[in-house]
Amino acid sequence: MAKDKDQIKAEQQELAPEYDSHDNLDLRGTMVSVLTLGAIFAVLWFAIFILFIERI
Repeated sequence: MAKDKDQIKAEQQELAPEYDSHDNLDLRGTMVSVLTLGAIFAVLWFAIFILFIERI
């Protein structure tokens, strides 16, 4: 009976879908891209704000 449970467990592990682990991802490039885009948005926002204030 113990063998049956072990065999069932082994079969379930073989049939179980494999999930990718996200622990090994290198996200430094993503962070640099997001920070660059945020900096561009901030500079554009301040430039438009200054232009708006000068025209008042």
